[in-house]
Amino acid sequence: MMKNIIVEIAGREYQLKTDEDAEYVRELANIVTVKVLEIKRDSGASALDCATMAALDFADRYCKEMLNKKKPSTKKQATAQTQTEPTKLL
Repeated sequence: MMKNIIVEIAGREYQLKTDEDAEYVRELANIVTVKVLEIKRDSGASALDCATMAALDFADRYCKEMLNKKKPSTKKQATAQTQTEPTKLL
């Protein structure tokens, strides 16, 4: 069942409709907030630019994770893939 959840991301409130657990959604919002504020601190960019760069960072991490799951790998390759840092987008 869909429910309304209010979360705060980087100082702004958002009302979301979701069937996910409220605490889970709040944790996601917290992760996004940390990334946006980190980018803001390091670059001084606008809120929109920080949100866009955070989205690119998360997309990069997601795509690399999906690629790692699709590749057949030896134990050595799997260890190396796990240690790969996400792309810096600042």
